[in-house]
Amino acid sequence: MTRNIDSATVAAVTAPHVPYLHLVQLDFVSAPLRLCTAGYDVAWNGELWLGVGMVGSIDQIQEQATLEATGVSMTISGVPSELVSATLNEQYQGRPCRIWVAPLRDDLQIVSQPVRLFSGRMDTMDVEVGSTATITVTAESRMVSWDKARVRRYNNEDQQSKYPTDRGFEYVSQMVEKELLWGR
Repeated sequence: MTRNIDSATVAAVTAPHVPYLHLVQLDFVSAPLRLCTAGYDVAWNGELWLGVGMVGSIDQIQEQATLEATGVSMTISGVPSELVSATLNEQYQGRPCRIWVAPLRDDLQIVSQPVRLFSGRMDTMDVEVGSTATITVTAESRMVSWDKARVRRYNNEDQQSKYPTDRGFEYVSQMVEKELLWGR
C-alpha cells in the first residue's frame, strides 16, 4: 500500500530515539471505540483516544504484494469493566478496525499525521475477566471477502430488498417467456 508521509513524520522516525504510540479504532454499531497505547488520553483528528492501559500486543502487520488476505491480532489489557460490557453486547463481526502508528515529540504529543498500518474488519473477540479485563481481537483485511460470491438476482424481489422504492425490475418476470416479434 502506498503511503504519503509528511516531512515532519519522516524526520521524527529517522531520529536516533523514536517514542511512538499506536492508535486503534474499533467501529462498533453504537459508537467507535478509540484506544491508544499511551497511559493517558490523546487527542487526534478531532477525537479523544482513550489511554485505557496498554494495548498489550499487536501481531506483526504484514503487507502482501500479491492479492492475499492478511490479518492481525491484538491484545488489549487493563480494560475498564464498562467497556467490557459494551463490547460483549455489540455486534462486532465484519465491522471496521483500523490501526495507526504515531511518532511522538519530546513532550509526548503526536508529531504530525499518524501512519495507517492496518485497515480491515473485526473477526473474533475473546474476553478474559480478572481484576482487569483482557480483550483479544482478531481482524482480517478486506481481501478475505475476495473469493466470496456476491449473489444478486436480476429480479424485483432482490432489487426491493436493497432499494425498496425502486420499481425498475417490476416487470422482469413477465418478460421471461414473452414472445417478441421484431421487424414487419
